[in-house]
Amino acid sequence: MNIGVHNLTEKVFVIAEIGANHEGNLDEAKRLIEAAATCGADAVKFQTYRADKIVAASETQRRAHFRRLELTDDAFQTLAHVALEYGVMFLSTPFDVESVDLLDPLMPAFKIASGDLTAAPLVAHIAGKGKPILLSTGMADMEEIFDAVEVIERASPCGAGAPLVLLHCVSSYPTPDASANLNAIPYLRDRTGRLIGYSDHTLGVEACLAAVALGARVIEKHFTSDKTRTTMRDHQLSADPADLAHLVKGIRRVEAMLGETGKALREVEAQNRVSMRRSLAARTAIHKGEVITPAMLTVLRPGTGLPPSKMHEVIGLRAMKDLVPGELLTQDALTEMESCAT
Repeated sequence: MNIGVHNLTEKVFVIAEIGANHEGNLDEAKRLIEAAATCGADAVKFQTYRADKIVAASETQRRAHFRRLELTDDAFQTLAHVALEYGVMFLSTPFDVESVDLLDPLMPAFKIASGDLTAAPLVAHIAGKGKPILLSTGMADMEEIFDAVEVIERASPCGAGAPLVLLHCVSSYPTPDASANLNAIPYLRDRTGRLIGYSDHTLGVEACLAAVALGARVIEKHFTSDKTRTTMRDHQLSADPADLAHLVKGIRRVEAMLGETGKALREVEAQNRVSMRRSLAARTAIHKGEVITPAMLTVLRPGTGLPPSKMHEVIGLRAMKDLVPGELLTQDALTEMESCAT
């Protein structure tokens, strides 16, 4: 599955989730794009909403909070252009259908927030665009996840083949280590047959690295220029530039370490196969003509002699030459022995 030119099966997709950490400042949003690109992120992601379309009129404090963080329609077009200049993919999570339509020409994929997994009209409108979807699953049980997938498949022009990545997520800010539940990643993959990613809210980057090891193909990590920039909650749980650079480097190392499915001799270890494996050897002095018993044998490095698996073939043979303690038994030595039964 591809998101833009990025093949998720070949390389983990790393998203720097800027969200609203710009706090309504377009210049800061631009600086965060540049910083994320410098750190090696594949994409930057924002949030697109209008306060009166995300919370009820009675929620005056929350409306004021969201209104303070809003960016204009033109700002998102500007940010998409800036991301292009810095070579990172532009993404933003829409929180209303008008924002979906605004963002559609600017992005190759859509992200649906955990809180909107059950918002069927919004989910269906996004799916109708036919683009890949990253669906966060925080706060959801499996029945709700399957219901959301069904909404997407019904609304998508691709039907059951709708390009979809499910992001394991725990909607707690920050998420305690004991609640991260990273084993949900292979579980979701096995239950749904979909590609799985991870949207992280823990402190630090360790959970993201573990998620990749467990099979996550998308990693989303909140990103800020300074964790102490203001008292807004998201800054404290975000990665700063040093963290993000460390995370990207770590993910690429983990990817390299994972290799492919299967177990076979690796080229880098082949040279050690002989030196580190063992051979049959004389534990004690064995005199010419003696019948070899198990008590006379041991196994020693290197593996240039007869392998230990041949012990049953050696027991009961008569030595045809003297063997000193620690001497390896070779194929030549075996041909110089004769069965005691002859």
